Amino acid sequence: MQDVVLDRLSLVHFKNHAQADFSFSAKLNALVGANGSGKTSVLDAVHFLCMTRSYFHSSDSYCIQFDAPFLVVQGEFRGDSSATPVYCGLKRGEKKIFKADDAEYPRISDHLGRFPVVMISPGDHVLLHGGSEVRRKMMDAVIAQSDRAYLEALQGYQRALKQRNALLKYFAANRIFQPDMLEVYDHQLSEFAPLIFEARTRFVQQFAPMLQEAYLGISGDREKVELRYESSLQHQSMAELLAERLPKDRLLQFTSAGPHREDLDFIIHGHPLQRVGSQGQQKSFLIALKLAAFEVLHQALGRKPILLLDDVFDKLDAKRVEGLVRMVNDQRFGQIFISDTHQERTADLLKALDQESVVHDFTPN
Repeated sequence: MQDVVLDRLSLVHFKNHAQADFSFSAKLNALVGANGSGKTSVLDAVHFLCMTRSYFHSSDSYCIQFDAPFLVVQGEFRGDSSATPVYCGLKRGEKKIFKADDAEYPRISDHLGRFPVVMISPGDHVLLHGGSEVRRKMMDAVIAQSDRAYLEALQGYQRALKQRNALLKYFAANRIFQPDMLEVYDHQLSEFAPLIFEARTRFVQQFAPMLQEAYLGISGDREKVELRYESSLQHQSMAELLAERLPKDRLLQFTSAGPHREDLDFIIHGHPLQRVGSQGQQKSFLIALKLAAFEVLHQALGRKPILLLDDVFDKLDAKRVEGLVRMVNDQRFGQIFISDTHQERTADLLKALDQESVVHDFTPN
Protein backbone atom coordinates (compact mmCIF):
# COMPACT_ATOMS: atom_id res chain seq x y z
CA MET A 1 0.00 0.00 0.00
CA GLN A 2 1.39 3.39 -1.03
CA ASP A 3 2.30 5.93 1.62
CA VAL A 4 0.24 9.08 2.11
CA VAL A 5 1.57 12.13 0.24
CA LEU A 6 0.07 15.63 0.12
CA ASP A 7 1.02 17.18 -3.23
CA ARG A 8 -0.80 20.51 -3.05
CA LEU A 9 -2.48 22.76 -0.48
CA SER A 10 -4.68 25.84 -0.96
CA LEU A 11 -5.82 28.16 1.82
CA VAL A 12 -8.42 30.92 1.89
CA HIS A 13 -8.89 32.91 5.12
CA PHE A 14 -7.21 30.17 7.15
CA LYS A 15 -5.64 31.80 10.23
CA ASN A 16 -3.17 34.43 8.98
CA HIS A 17 -3.32 33.32 5.32
CA ALA A 18 -5.81 35.37 3.28
CA GLN A 19 -4.96 33.29 0.22
CA ALA A 20 -2.04 30.92 -0.33
CA ASP A 21 -1.08 27.96 -2.51
CA PHE A 22 1.69 25.45 -1.90
CA SER A 23 3.24 22.52 -3.76
CA PHE A 24 5.14 19.92 -1.75
CA SER A 25 7.84 17.31 -2.12
CA ALA A 26 6.92 13.70 -1.47
CA LYS A 27 9.79 13.53 1.04
CA LEU A 28 10.98 16.62 2.94
CA ASN A 29 9.33 20.05 3.10
CA ALA A 30 10.93 22.88 5.09
CA LEU A 31 9.00 26.01 6.06
CA VAL A 32 11.32 28.78 7.25
CA GLY A 33 10.43 32.13 8.77
CA ALA A 34 10.02 34.18 11.92
CA ASN A 35 7.41 33.41 14.55
CA GLY A 36 4.03 34.66 13.37
CA SER A 37 4.93 34.44 9.68
CA GLY A 38 2.41 31.68 8.97
CA LYS A 39 4.52 28.55 8.73
CA THR A 40 2.86 26.82 11.69
CA SER A 41 -0.54 27.66 10.20
CA VAL A 42 0.43 25.67 7.11
CA LEU A 43 1.28 22.65 9.25
CA ASP A 44 -2.03 23.06 11.06
CA ALA A 45 -3.86 23.20 7.72
CA VAL A 46 -2.27 19.87 6.76
CA HIS A 47 -3.41 18.45 10.10
CA PHE A 48 -6.87 19.93 9.47
CA LEU A 49 -7.20 18.10 6.14
CA CYS A 50 -6.06 14.80 7.67
CA MET A 51 -7.91 14.94 11.00
CA THR A 52 -10.85 17.28 10.13
CA ARG A 53 -9.80 19.70 12.87
CA SER A 54 -7.03 21.98 14.05
CA TYR A 55 -4.21 20.60 16.14
CA PHE A 56 -4.13 23.76 18.26
CA HIS A 57 -7.76 24.93 18.62
CA SER A 58 -10.77 23.21 20.13
CA SER A 59 -13.17 25.32 18.05
CA ASP A 60 -13.00 25.47 14.25
CA SER A 61 -14.08 29.12 14.34
CA TYR A 62 -10.64 30.10 15.69
CA CYS A 63 -9.14 29.00 12.37
CA ILE A 64 -11.11 31.58 10.36
CA GLN A 65 -8.98 34.63 9.63
CA PHE A 66 -9.90 37.63 11.75
CA ASP A 67 -12.96 39.49 10.37
CA ALA A 68 -13.33 37.00 7.46
CA PRO A 69 -16.74 35.32 7.00
CA PHE A 70 -15.43 31.86 6.08
CA LEU A 71 -12.43 29.62 5.48
CA VAL A 72 -11.52 27.09 2.82
CA VAL A 73 -8.79 24.47 3.06
CA GLN A 74 -8.18 22.26 0.04
CA GLY A 75 -5.53 19.69 -0.74
CA GLU A 76 -4.69 16.90 -3.13
CA PHE A 77 -3.43 13.64 -1.69
CA ARG A 78 -1.67 10.98 -3.70
CA GLY A 79 -2.51 7.41 -2.77
CA ASP A 80 -2.43 3.93 -4.24
CA SER A 81 -3.76 4.68 -7.71
CA SER A 82 -4.88 8.25 -8.20
CA ALA A 83 -5.05 11.73 -6.69
CA THR A 84 -7.75 12.43 -4.09
CA PRO A 85 -8.95 16.02 -3.67
CA VAL A 86 -10.02 16.90 -0.12
CA TYR A 87 -12.05 20.02 0.67
CA CYS A 88 -13.12 21.71 3.88
CA GLY A 89 -15.30 24.81 3.95
CA LEU A 90 -16.61 26.61 7.01
CA LYS A 91 -18.79 29.71 7.35
CA ARG A 92 -19.11 31.40 10.72
CA GLY A 93 -22.04 29.99 12.65
CA GLU A 94 -22.67 27.18 10.15
CA LYS A 95 -21.88 23.49 9.90
CA LYS A 96 -18.50 22.49 8.52
CA ILE A 97 -18.51 20.88 5.07
CA PHE A 98 -15.92 18.16 4.49
CA LYS A 99 -15.49 16.36 1.15
CA ALA A 100 -13.17 13.83 -0.45
CA ASP A 101 -13.36 13.05 -4.17
CA ASP A 102 -16.07 15.74 -4.36
CA ALA A 103 -18.39 13.67 -2.13
CA GLU A 104 -19.45 15.00 1.26
CA TYR A 105 -19.05 12.61 4.18
CA PRO A 106 -22.29 11.47 5.90
CA ARG A 107 -20.26 11.70 9.11
CA ILE A 108 -17.08 13.76 9.23
CA SER A 109 -15.48 11.15 11.51
CA ASP A 110 -15.58 8.71 8.55
CA HIS A 111 -12.57 10.64 7.20
CA LEU A 112 -10.30 9.70 10.12
CA GLY A 113 -7.55 7.26 9.24
CA ARG A 114 -7.79 7.80 5.50
CA PHE A 115 -4.80 10.15 5.53
CA PRO A 116 -2.95 9.45 8.80
CA VAL A 117 -0.84 12.19 10.36
CA VAL A 118 1.35 12.77 13.42
CA MET A 119 2.16 16.28 14.68
CA ILE A 120 5.06 17.26 16.97
CA SER A 121 4.88 20.79 18.37
CA PRO A 122 6.28 22.92 21.22
CA GLY A 123 2.70 23.00 22.54
CA ASP A 124 3.03 19.30 23.34
CA HIS A 125 4.46 20.28 26.73
CA VAL A 126 0.82 20.36 27.87
CA LEU A 127 0.95 16.55 27.68
CA LEU A 128 3.35 16.68 30.61
CA HIS A 129 1.94 19.54 32.62
CA GLY A 130 -1.74 19.63 31.65
CA GLY A 131 -4.63 17.60 33.01
CA SER A 132 -5.42 13.98 32.20
CA GLU A 133 -7.82 14.98 29.40
CA VAL A 134 -5.00 16.06 27.07
CA ARG A 135 -3.18 12.74 27.49
CA ARG A 136 -6.38 10.78 26.83
CA LYS A 137 -7.04 12.87 23.70
CA MET A 138 -3.54 12.14 22.42
CA MET A 139 -4.09 8.40 22.92
CA ASP A 140 -7.60 8.52 21.42
CA ALA A 141 -6.42 10.43 18.34
CA VAL A 142 -3.86 7.74 17.53
CA ILE A 143 -6.13 4.75 18.16
CA ALA A 144 -9.10 6.28 16.30
CA GLN A 145 -7.07 6.68 13.09
CA SER A 146 -6.63 2.91 12.80
CA ASP A 147 -9.56 1.39 14.74
CA ARG A 148 -13.06 2.25 13.54
CA ALA A 149 -14.72 0.14 16.27
CA TYR A 150 -12.83 2.08 18.92
CA LEU A 151 -13.94 5.42 17.47
CA GLU A 152 -17.58 4.31 17.42
CA ALA A 153 -17.38 3.01 21.00
CA LEU A 154 -15.76 6.25 22.15
CA GLN A 155 -18.42 8.37 20.44
CA GLY A 156 -21.21 6.23 21.88
CA TYR A 157 -19.68 6.45 25.36
CA GLN A 158 -19.34 10.24 25.14
CA ARG A 159 -22.98 10.65 24.04
CA ALA A 160 -24.25 8.49 26.92
CA LEU A 161 -21.96 10.27 29.39
CA LYS A 162 -23.25 13.69 28.33
CA GLN A 163 -26.85 12.55 28.74
CA ARG A 164 -26.21 10.92 32.13
CA ASN A 165 -24.49 14.06 33.43
CA ALA A 166 -27.38 16.23 32.20
CA LEU A 167 -29.81 13.96 34.02
CA LEU A 168 -27.82 14.16 37.27
CA LYS A 169 -27.93 17.96 37.02
CA TYR A 170 -31.67 17.83 36.32
CA PHE A 171 -32.25 15.70 39.41
CA ALA A 172 -30.29 18.12 41.61
CA ALA A 173 -31.99 21.23 40.19
CA ASN A 174 -35.47 19.76 40.69
CA ARG A 175 -34.73 17.93 43.96
CA ILE A 176 -35.92 14.61 42.61
CA PHE A 177 -34.28 11.26 41.91
CA GLN A 178 -35.57 8.59 39.55
CA PRO A 179 -32.97 5.80 39.29
CA ASP A 180 -34.81 4.01 36.49
CA MET A 181 -34.13 7.02 34.24
CA LEU A 182 -30.39 6.51 34.75
CA GLU A 183 -30.49 2.82 33.86
CA VAL A 184 -30.53 3.29 30.09
CA TYR A 185 -27.39 5.44 30.22
CA ASP A 186 -25.70 3.17 32.76
CA HIS A 187 -26.33 0.26 30.41
CA GLN A 188 -24.82 2.13 27.45
CA LEU A 189 -21.76 3.22 29.44
CA SER A 190 -21.28 -0.36 30.67
CA GLU A 191 -21.46 -1.60 27.08
CA PHE A 192 -18.93 0.85 25.62
CA ALA A 193 -16.46 1.18 28.52
CA PRO A 194 -14.83 -2.29 28.28
CA LEU A 195 -14.31 -1.83 24.51
CA ILE A 196 -12.47 1.44 25.19
CA PHE A 197 -10.48 -0.05 28.06
CA GLU A 198 -9.38 -3.10 26.05
CA ALA A 199 -8.32 -1.02 23.04
CA ARG A 200 -6.34 1.39 25.20
CA THR A 201 -4.66 -1.51 27.01
CA ARG A 202 -3.60 -3.09 23.72
CA PHE A 203 -2.35 0.28 22.50
CA VAL A 204 -0.12 0.88 25.53
CA GLN A 205 1.30 -2.66 25.35
CA GLN A 206 2.24 -2.13 21.70
CA PHE A 207 3.34 1.46 22.25
CA ALA A 208 5.71 1.05 25.22
CA PRO A 209 8.64 -0.71 23.46
CA MET A 210 8.39 1.68 20.49
CA LEU A 211 8.57 4.62 22.90
CA GLN A 212 11.75 3.22 24.47
CA GLU A 213 13.35 2.67 21.06
CA ALA A 214 12.48 6.17 19.81
CA TYR A 215 13.76 7.78 23.03
CA LEU A 216 17.06 5.94 22.69
CA GLY A 217 17.36 7.05 19.06
CA ILE A 218 16.90 10.73 19.96
CA SER A 219 18.82 10.99 23.22
CA GLY A 220 21.49 8.33 22.77
CA ASP A 221 21.02 7.71 26.50
CA ARG A 222 19.99 4.33 27.85
CA GLU A 223 17.50 5.76 30.29
CA LYS A 224 14.50 3.53 30.81
CA VAL A 225 11.27 5.30 29.89
CA GLU A 226 7.78 3.88 30.32
CA LEU A 227 4.14 4.61 29.64
CA ARG A 228 1.62 3.37 32.21
CA TYR A 229 -2.13 3.28 31.75
CA GLU A 230 -4.12 4.02 34.89
CA SER A 231 -7.71 2.76 34.76
CA SER A 232 -10.29 1.93 37.42
CA LEU A 233 -11.59 -0.76 35.04
CA GLN A 234 -8.48 -2.79 35.86
CA HIS A 235 -10.18 -3.65 39.16
CA GLN A 236 -13.95 -3.23 38.67
CA SER A 237 -16.52 -3.41 35.89
CA MET A 238 -18.16 -0.19 34.68
CA ALA A 239 -21.49 -1.35 36.11
CA GLU A 240 -19.89 -1.83 39.53
CA LEU A 241 -18.22 1.57 39.37
CA LEU A 242 -21.46 3.33 38.47
CA ALA A 243 -23.35 1.63 41.29
CA GLU A 244 -20.62 2.31 43.84
CA ARG A 245 -20.18 5.96 42.84
CA LEU A 246 -23.87 6.84 42.48
CA PRO A 247 -24.15 8.71 45.81
CA LYS A 248 -21.02 10.71 44.97
CA ASP A 249 -22.21 11.32 41.39
CA ARG A 250 -25.52 12.71 42.66
CA LEU A 251 -23.66 15.07 44.94
CA LEU A 252 -21.16 16.17 42.27
CA GLN A 253 -23.80 16.18 39.49
CA PHE A 254 -21.50 14.38 37.07
CA THR A 255 -20.16 10.85 36.47
CA SER A 256 -16.98 10.54 38.51
CA ALA A 257 -15.50 7.24 37.24
CA GLY A 258 -14.93 5.55 33.91
CA PRO A 259 -12.75 5.84 30.78
CA HIS A 260 -13.29 9.62 30.72
CA ARG A 261 -11.39 9.93 34.03
CA GLU A 262 -8.37 7.76 33.19
CA ASP A 263 -4.78 8.85 32.73
CA LEU A 264 -1.41 7.97 31.25
CA ASP A 265 1.69 8.17 33.44
CA PHE A 266 5.02 9.16 31.86
CA ILE A 267 7.90 7.46 33.68
CA ILE A 268 11.70 7.73 33.56
CA HIS A 269 13.87 5.49 35.77
CA GLY A 270 10.72 4.48 37.69
CA HIS A 271 9.78 8.06 38.61
CA PRO A 272 7.31 10.59 37.15
CA LEU A 273 8.96 12.38 34.24
CA GLN A 274 7.26 15.65 35.19
CA ARG A 275 9.06 15.67 38.56
CA VAL A 276 12.52 14.26 37.87
CA GLY A 277 13.13 14.75 34.14
CA SER A 278 15.43 17.49 32.89
CA GLN A 279 14.20 19.85 30.17
CA GLY A 280 16.14 17.85 27.58
CA GLN A 281 14.75 14.56 28.85
CA GLN A 282 11.21 15.89 28.81
CA LYS A 283 11.59 17.27 25.28
CA SER A 284 13.13 14.00 24.08
CA PHE A 285 10.32 12.01 25.70
CA LEU A 286 7.60 14.08 24.02
CA ILE A 287 9.22 13.69 20.60
CA ALA A 288 9.71 9.96 21.21
CA LEU A 289 6.04 9.73 22.22
CA LYS A 290 4.96 11.06 18.83
CA LEU A 291 7.48 8.99 16.87
CA ALA A 292 6.15 5.89 18.61
CA ALA A 293 2.62 6.99 17.64
CA PHE A 294 3.87 7.23 14.05
CA GLU A 295 5.15 3.65 14.20
CA VAL A 296 1.91 2.32 15.74
CA LEU A 297 -0.10 3.90 12.91
CA HIS A 298 2.35 2.65 10.30
CA GLN A 299 2.00 -0.93 11.53
CA ALA A 300 -1.78 -0.74 11.92
CA LEU A 301 -2.53 0.89 8.56
CA GLY A 302 0.27 -0.50 6.42
CA ARG A 303 1.34 2.95 5.21
CA LYS A 304 3.42 5.77 6.61
CA PRO A 305 1.60 8.76 8.10
CA ILE A 306 2.56 12.32 7.24
CA LEU A 307 4.93 13.67 9.91
CA LEU A 308 4.66 17.33 10.95
CA LEU A 309 7.57 18.79 12.96
CA ASP A 310 6.87 22.29 14.26
CA ASP A 311 9.92 24.10 15.68
CA VAL A 312 11.17 20.87 17.24
CA PHE A 313 14.83 21.93 17.29
CA ASP A 314 14.30 24.61 19.93
CA LYS A 315 15.53 23.59 23.40
CA LEU A 316 17.28 20.47 22.09
CA ASP A 317 21.01 20.23 22.64
CA ALA A 318 23.36 19.34 19.76
CA LYS A 319 23.38 15.62 20.62
CA ARG A 320 19.60 15.36 20.57
CA VAL A 321 19.30 17.39 17.35
CA GLU A 322 21.80 15.02 15.75
CA GLY A 323 19.79 12.02 16.96
CA LEU A 324 16.56 13.47 15.61
CA VAL A 325 18.16 14.31 12.23
CA ARG A 326 19.49 10.76 12.01
CA MET A 327 16.02 9.36 12.66
CA VAL A 328 14.34 11.71 10.16
CA ASN A 329 16.84 10.60 7.50
CA ASP A 330 15.77 6.99 8.08
CA GLN A 331 13.64 5.39 5.38
CA ARG A 332 11.03 4.46 7.99
CA PHE A 333 9.46 7.89 7.42
CA GLY A 334 7.49 9.08 4.43
CA GLN A 335 6.52 12.70 3.76
CA ILE A 336 7.85 15.13 6.37
CA PHE A 337 7.12 18.81 7.04
CA ILE A 338 9.56 20.79 9.20
CA SER A 339 9.11 24.39 10.33
CA ASP A 340 12.02 26.40 11.71
CA THR A 341 12.86 30.01 12.54
CA HIS A 342 16.53 29.75 11.54
CA GLN A 343 17.44 29.73 7.84
CA GLU A 344 21.03 28.63 8.42
CA ARG A 345 19.96 25.75 10.66
CA THR A 346 17.45 24.61 8.05
CA ALA A 347 20.09 24.83 5.30
CA ASP A 348 22.51 22.75 7.39
CA LEU A 349 19.74 20.24 8.07
CA LEU A 350 18.94 19.80 4.39
CA LYS A 351 22.63 19.30 3.60
CA ALA A 352 22.82 16.59 6.26
CA LEU A 353 19.79 14.75 4.92
CA ASP A 354 19.82 12.56 1.85
CA GLN A 355 16.26 13.48 0.90
CA GLU A 356 14.40 15.17 -1.95
CA SER A 357 13.29 18.51 -0.51
CA VAL A 358 11.31 21.70 -1.08
CA VAL A 359 11.81 24.91 0.95
CA HIS A 360 9.08 27.51 1.50
CA ASP A 361 10.51 30.80 2.73
CA PHE A 362 8.13 32.90 4.85
CA THR A 363 10.56 35.79 5.22
CA PRO A 364 8.88 39.10 4.20
CA ASN A 365 10.05 40.50 0.87
